[in-house]
Amino acid sequence: MKNFHKILSILMIVFLCVFLFAADASFAKKKKKGAVELDIQVRDGFHIIGLLDVPKKTTVKNKVPLVIFLHSIGEDSTEWGTFPSTVKEQLKVATLSINLRGHGKSILNKNSRKVYWQNFQDKDFKKFPYDVIDVLKYVKEQYPEIDSSKIAIVGASLGANTALMSGSYGVNAKTIVMLSPMLNYKGFDLRLPIVKYGNRPLLFMVSKKDVYPYKSCIELIKFAQGKKMLKTYPYGGSGVNLIKFQPDAKPLIINWIKASLFPQPQKAKKS
Repeated sequence: MKNFHKILSILMIVFLCVFLFAADASFAKKKKKGAVELDIQVRDGFHIIGLLDVPKKTTVKNKVPLVIFLHSIGEDSTEWGTFPSTVKEQLKVATLSINLRGHGKSILNKNSRKVYWQNFQDKDFKKFPYDVIDVLKYVKEQYPEIDSSKIAIVGASLGANTALMSGSYGVNAKTIVMLSPMLNYKGFDLRLPIVKYGNRPLLFMVSKKDVYPYKSCIELIKFAQGKKMLKTYPYGGSGVNLIKFQPDAKPLIINWIKASLFPQPQKAKKS
């Protein structure tokens, strides 16, 4: 009888060890650092796909900020090229490149039917900011090693409009960088959202030859209430093309984000 209890105790210990090892392995797999593709069902069941890239040494005790990238209409998250990786390495932050609804890999609705942006109406485009909010909610819940109080959003074209709408609807972004935003586009009128965004920093970037976005920036910056900057170029195309053809565009964005996410304490003035 004693041998039976002894054997039973050993088996229970072995079972417990195997269970804990499996649980730890599962957790480790879930929390694998580096680039991870996320498939998130937002409030209406649509699948939004994004690429989350977290620095390897990140922990819950050593949280990192998050920089979100939103691409142009008709493109996908790969439009940014290696720029998100550059931002990650230089600023030691996590990055999240989202495929907007109907673009790239984000084309499946709740019934797993493919839906493309070309067939969208304004009411569909108006769901974009809520998609960003829902994706960020998921990231906050599943990745506590990301500091959700330190978020920056970089958007181009339709992505720029979505960024500002997200920031005014509920994403507590420390700053937003807008490449070639449009005052009124696909149902987005940005005048009220920019007021609701409050006194948080905004960086506008646009080419003078990109006529409507240029006029939009001139108008929108009047409503910006916090730290703001309008960087104009004589040429360079629209949206993400600005960072491809303007040598100072990438450093400008990186330094702007750095100043917003990692503010330096002001030195006391000498009396």
